[in-house]
Amino acid sequence: MRGEQLSMCDIMVESSPYGLVLLDDSGRWLYVNPAFTLITGYRLEDVPDGKTWFRKAFPDEEKRKEVISLWLADRQAGQARDRVLEIVCRDGQKKWLSISSNFRPDGKTVVSLHDITEKIQLTKIKEESENYYRALLKATPDMVVTTDPNGYITYASESTARFLGYNSAEELLGKNNQDFFAPEDLEKIQQMGPMINQHGFHGPLIARVVKKTGEQRVVEINSSQVRISGQLISYIGIMRDITDRLNLENELRQILIEKEILIKEVHHRVKNNLQLIQSLLRLQAQYYASPEVRNALKDALSRVRTIALIYEGLLRSSRLDRIHLDRYLDKIVSQAISLYQQEGREIRIEKKLDEVQVDLSMAHPCGLIVSELVSNALKHAFNGRKEGIIRVSLEKINGRQVALTVSDDGTGLPENYDPNGSTSFGWQIIQDLVKQLNGTMSCKSANGTEVRVIFTP
Repeated sequence: MRGEQLSMCDIMVESSPYGLVLLDDSGRWLYVNPAFTLITGYRLEDVPDGKTWFRKAFPDEEKRKEVISLWLADRQAGQARDRVLEIVCRDGQKKWLSISSNFRPDGKTVVSLHDITEKIQLTKIKEESENYYRALLKATPDMVVTTDPNGYITYASESTARFLGYNSAEELLGKNNQDFFAPEDLEKIQQMGPMINQHGFHGPLIARVVKKTGEQRVVEINSSQVRISGQLISYIGIMRDITDRLNLENELRQILIEKEILIKEVHHRVKNNLQLIQSLLRLQAQYYASPEVRNALKDALSRVRTIALIYEGLLRSSRLDRIHLDRYLDKIVSQAISLYQQEGREIRIEKKLDEVQVDLSMAHPCGLIVSELVSNALKHAFNGRKEGIIRVSLEKINGRQVALTVSDDGTGLPENYDPNGSTSFGWQIIQDLVKQLNGTMSCKSANGTEVRVIFTP
């Protein structure tokens, strides 16, 4: 039976996953099990005594002295203590070991050791990760709060404590997050939980929080849930104080409203002044019998009306910086017909106007160009005829460009007529307006006249 017990002990020692070493009272190594060799790489013949072991396992002299001192203190006390030490293995690799010494009454010592390198590394990685996220939370200006599933705070960043008026984040632990929101916003906050559970995330939500001093501030909240193995563990909320931003937005909105009112008032006065000029031109035309003078005043009246139409449109528009060019040109064509259409003639107008928006600096030239071309066609293109067609088109081409075309089926321009070299007041106006648009103009005179202006709004 005794032999069987010894055999069983031998098997257990040989099979143990822990490294085992047996030393006599002089420090001579008597035995090492296979696990010791597997962990450290050293065999019994590599470490015949304690001095050799310390020299090999701890090559740094200062560290070696420190470890020997601990060993001697434990031996003198005669108590087994767990020591966590980093050793150098036979192949030069460093490992962390948990080492315990058992000092026996017969003077022998049994040392057991366990490789905990992986555990130490994981612990270091965890500490580094925690330090990283802790530093990240300190650096972010946003406030971070975690709660348990019932809404009780389990973590709050220092920025949260400072924002709410507390000395430290610890003062917030254990409090319910609903205690910090304004009563009128509590219903919104209470609805966040079901929304987060349904989608895993919710935000941004705007709500008012009440600081320790009673002051209310507006925050923007984004929240998500944390689940482990499918079980809800906690909620994470990130808050940002947007009170100053909202106040600034309200101030800017009020300034914008006041500016729009002022601009509309300016447009209204400009429109009234233009109407006054139209009335003066109309009255002035009545005092002259000369057809040339009356036609010149009529042309001036048409141009003033064209400009006035912009301001009439702006007063009805929600925008004060851009207008619908297609709608504006439609009114200009109708105005030209009413002003220049002669009795006994049927001039049909065909319009094909794409929706195009431009700012005021382009609307003025475009309107005047169409007014000049349509009025010229009505006055000169159909002499001796009772019928005719004038076509006005506005189309988008080549991606961003716009083509404005006015054509008729009238008599056409005189042979070898060059609009670019013309001294006609109307053509000079058109050329100047095309330059204002940074556009190009082309003319055709076959089966009538076609003028095409291309520009980029």
